[in-house]
Amino acid sequence: MDGSASCRAAVAFAVEEASLRGARLRVVRVRPRPVLAREDADEGLAGRRRLLAESVAGRAGRHPEVEVVEEVVGGHPVEQLALASRSALALVVDRRGRGGYPGMRLGSTVHGLLRHAECPVVTVPGPPVDRSRTAGG
Repeated sequence: MDGSASCRAAVAFAVEEASLRGARLRVVRVRPRPVLAREDADEGLAGRRRLLAESVAGRAGRHPEVEVVEEVVGGHPVEQLALASRSALALVVDRRGRGGYPGMRLGSTVHGLLRHAECPVVTVPGPPVDRSRTAGG
């Protein structure tokens, strides 16, 4: 959960699905292990928690019946999300990669989850991209 339009689309989908199924929604933000000084790491953690809460609040507000649990964990995204998949009905992730090639259809986290998750993995596309700007038009 990084606050991007792609992540917001995934959260919106997850909230809708949780509402339809009467399920609890666990929203997880994975952050790399801190390499900074303790104060900087704590400040970064607080910022990630704030971003997570803001991203979820607007979507979950439309479905007050959905219990939402927000969690920020440290570690590798594939490892942490695969661990979460052990007790999940499904993992909902955006399919946008954070690095690599702009044209990639799926990010490395999604590829890793497809191999290691113990439940279905739902990939949600982000909002449509205006390709006319990049196509010289």
